[in-house]
Amino acid sequence: MHGRAFFLFSLFWCASTQAGIQFDSTRIIYPAAKREITLALTNNASTPRLLQAWMDNGDPPLRPDTPTVPFIVTPPVFRLNAAKGQTLRIRFIGGNVPPDRESVFWLNVLEVQPKTKHKAKDNNVIQFPVRSRLKLFYRPQGLPGSPGDAVKALRWRLVSAAGQNKIECENPSAFSVSFARISLSEADEQDEGITGMCPAKGRSFFTLPGTGQGKVYYTSINDHGGFIRHHAVYSR
Repeated sequence: MHGRAFFLFSLFWCASTQAGIQFDSTRIIYPAAKREITLALTNNASTPRLLQAWMDNGDPPLRPDTPTVPFIVTPPVFRLNAAKGQTLRIRFIGGNVPPDRESVFWLNVLEVQPKTKHKAKDNNVIQFPVRSRLKLFYRPQGLPGSPGDAVKALRWRLVSAAGQNKIECENPSAFSVSFARISLSEADEQDEGITGMCPAKGRSFFTLPGTGQGKVYYTSINDHGGFIRHHAVYSR
């Protein structure tokens, strides 16, 4: 098992556009009152996949067998046939997490395709594994407010340094806020923008193109993976 786990992990930095695994959610909410939670996934490819699942605390290079998070994922390594499904079980096993705010962790799923036969002239074909990472929000009981209130409570400030504009996002709430897009210009499909997160009771800085006209435009992601557009006035 350990040899297999290291083999899979040694490949995870590779990327591919041929991912066949689909998740039933793009983010995971773990209420502290739950004994465990589950995540369903399906192999939509026409061939089997070998999968490995593990958690990390936001440090992607960590090996799967490095105990850094208070969770276990089962099964950790498994084969999933074409057009079949599998349920991952995630269990909180206790650890030092703050009781007054959400904590954010990451679920990793590494997908390895089987080797395929190619003609002699196609021997230069290379197949790469695909790594997916999903945020997991561990949510203690009794937190004040709600995720929706957290978006409204954000405070924005423009900071200019070395010819670049940085937007500071301060989040005084107990819930982390994720962004599908942040920009200094009116939100539309052609605008440049970046993604990111403002952690609970914390702050983040985002380097944004443009000069800014007194407002920041952002699209938050709710618990169900839905996108909600907002704008706010920033201070200097």
